[in-house]
Amino acid sequence: MCEEFSEVYDVRMKTSIGIRSGQMTVYQSLGKVHGSLDILNHCEPFEGIVNSDGSCTLHGKIITLIKTINYMATGEITPQSLTLSIADSRYLLEITGTPHKS
Repeated sequence: MCEEFSEVYDVRMKTSIGIRSGQMTVYQSLGKVHGSLDILNHCEPFEGIVNSDGSCTLHGKIITLIKTINYMATGEITPQSLTLSIADSRYLLEITGTPHKS
């Protein structure tokens, strides 16, 4: 696992009403990660931690048409891909991504 990298991912978020597309910009350095998630016509910051194996915990918010979801996501971020899950008693959101091709 790289100690430091930055990447823009094309992401797909699976929701109960379908799949939504967007982009996620990730900056990772020395076990910390931050960036922005641009989805559902809103771009919001996130931050968290990432372990040497790529497993991570992030927190931020997603703004929908009817509410703001403050989330804690778990998953994996590597230079080649990302996979995140956001779950609570009301919803399950799954986000997957691959590096953006210029």
